Amino acid sequence: MELFPRAMTFFLIFFISYFFCLGKAIDCGGKSVSYTIYVDQSGKVGFRTIQAAIDSIKWNNNQWVKIHIKAGLYMEKVQIPAEKPCIILEGEGNQYTIISFYGHDTTNNSATFTSSASNVFLTKIAFKNSYNTGSKGQKIFPAAAALIQGDKSYIYGCKFIGYQDTLFDALGRHYYKDCDIQGEVDFIFGFAQSYNCSLYVIGRNAAGYVTAQGRDSPNSPSGFVFEGGNLMGNGKVNLGRAWRAYSRVIFHKTYFSSVVTPQGWNNFGRVGQEDNFTYAEVDCKGPGADTSKRVPWIKKLNPSQLEEFSLTSFINKDNWIDNLPNIF
Repeated sequence: MELFPRAMTFFLIFFISYFFCLGKAIDCGGKSVSYTIYVDQSGKVGFRTIQAAIDSIKWNNNQWVKIHIKAGLYMEKVQIPAEKPCIILEGEGNQYTIISFYGHDTTNNSATFTSSASNVFLTKIAFKNSYNTGSKGQKIFPAAAALIQGDKSYIYGCKFIGYQDTLFDALGRHYYKDCDIQGEVDFIFGFAQSYNCSLYVIGRNAAGYVTAQGRDSPNSPSGFVFEGGNLMGNGKVNLGRAWRAYSRVIFHKTYFSSVVTPQGWNNFGRVGQEDNFTYAEVDCKGPGADTSKRVPWIKKLNPSQLEEFSLTSFINKDNWIDNLPNIF
């Protein structure tokens, strides 16, 4: 995320795309996978590149199609367009199937992997942008590992590797189960409604920020919820800064190592607007979970308020997660 707010036109484009994708969201024909495509760099089976496999799927796809990606380092930028929903990308473990690219640009153009379709299932893959992972002192630019902007995105057992703006969690409902994300500056940011991820801080410069959440009105459903998991690493990091005026981030039962700064949160220059933020830490543990020196405007959530941010209420009200194919 750039240090200064993007032009509002950028947000409006994504906002319109979001509701377009919601309108396109379909059930993908049930829980069955219609067919499987293979990606193998050796060329023994299927396609040599992931993008070629995606390109082979028909426009306005309405049945689950699985792309199984053999172990390997795939040096390519990959895109799933909005018109190709119902795609499963399956790797062979996030240590073995890696999609990587070296490059930077604006945050909406820099991502190694971009998913714009609804009903996308990602599993056992690492997504990496290696641009900012060089030596200390290198000039830092936005360099996203992934941009997720489709509704009903389920991400299981994946890893996101970067430094600044690692995961652009742009729009839609996203469930990150047993995933890891690493970075230092705004390494999960955007306007999405997302749940979970364990976090690893790469401490190279001054204290960074885990989140830069972009909720911009009291009626927006967006927010980041972390339940369980860990926040570890080296250096120091704040839990978040208010990229937009109604920024919302909740940590629940998360283990915080000593990387968390005492103040915890940053208003990003929005002096006098702090009551509009929803920043909360509920039943967190570890040496970084001491809230005695936190900023005074963190929220206290009662049990009924906390229930609004459960997986069922916040992400899965229409049971879309329960209707995913069982591919394990």
